[in-house]
Amino acid sequence: MSDPASVIVPARDEAATIGDVVARLQEMSGIGEVVVIDNASGDATAARAAEAGARVVSEALRGMGQAVRTGVAAARHEWVMKVDADLDKFDLPLFARMQAARTPGVGLVKGAWNDPDDDMPMTRLLVRPALARMFPGLAHLTAPNSGIYLFDKSLIAHAELVGDYAVDIDVMLRVHAAGAVVTEVDIGRIVHDARDPQHYGGMAEQIFGFFLGRQAADPMGEVVILARSAEVVIRGALGVAACKLRAGARVTVALEDGQGAQALADAVAGYPTARIVDFPAAAGIRPGPHAARMTLIAEAGAAMHHAEALRTRMAVGLPVDLWQMPEQSQGGPDVTVDISQGIEIKRAALARIGGTGPVAAREGFLDRMPGAGA
Repeated sequence: MSDPASVIVPARDEAATIGDVVARLQEMSGIGEVVVIDNASGDATAARAAEAGARVVSEALRGMGQAVRTGVAAARHEWVMKVDADLDKFDLPLFARMQAARTPGVGLVKGAWNDPDDDMPMTRLLVRPALARMFPGLAHLTAPNSGIYLFDKSLIAHAELVGDYAVDIDVMLRVHAAGAVVTEVDIGRIVHDARDPQHYGGMAEQIFGFFLGRQAADPMGEVVILARSAEVVIRGALGVAACKLRAGARVTVALEDGQGAQALADAVAGYPTARIVDFPAAAGIRPGPHAARMTLIAEAGAAMHHAEALRTRMAVGLPVDLWQMPEQSQGGPDVTVDISQGIEIKRAALARIGGTGPVAAREGFLDRMPGAGA
């Protein structure tokens, strides 16, 4: 580990303690800056943080999700440590264990802490069981919903982070979907103030809804699109690609020529899990280390031949769907996909290439492997 990390501290009405928190963080080795996100405080939180040497950014919309998105965007370093504002309860030197765990291939390090008076109902009853069934590659974590962690923000589309209570889990799932390792280290024991059942009820409802939404979006289901040109992709499959990218999934586009390539590159520029390659490189496409399934989408002709070869190779270890972008002379599609979460990205890309008219809310494809795949 050599590059410094930014620390982000979401804070609302923490004027009494935030100065001490900032001072203690600045004493830690490997910290390049401390960023306090003043989340609509009604007291002097921002002033006290600035006096202690933090860079303060304001987020008027209340909620942890809003504050984390703002903080990650403001962080000047690729590695970001997110911590809570109650660090007076922690043995701060143990946080160095997170920094030491930044080994090659690791994208996120969770800080696992233990409270002897808290039996962790969210972890035991909801988060760990949900991960074991929906995202088993993360089932090894003992503290998956810890709000103290260190991660490489260059791996994820952090502007797409969702939820308040679920935002820390969303960061973790996105790093995992990007193909990086998620690990954890022990950062000691703390004693939290008691929380009433209503607090846990609100947390459970939001986190459960988040898991259902992420399961439907299938971020571990990767997509490969093959076509003659980027324009074909924009018109026929960008909606699907955009939906997957917004959820954190890996999407690879292989092109035969460069027609419309800049418009496509602009459309996916904010998504680190997007990749555009040429046809010769298509033979080297491999699923990511955490891929659960693959969907291959191809134009008829040479692109479909490439896709068929990829399907033969990939299907050895993964379920694979093979879809064809239909031509106008062909009948109705066998498969239609709701692209409402990606429709604005597709509409903007179409405008860049001179596309006019309404954009359908679904994209349709011909199923070249009826009954196969997942």
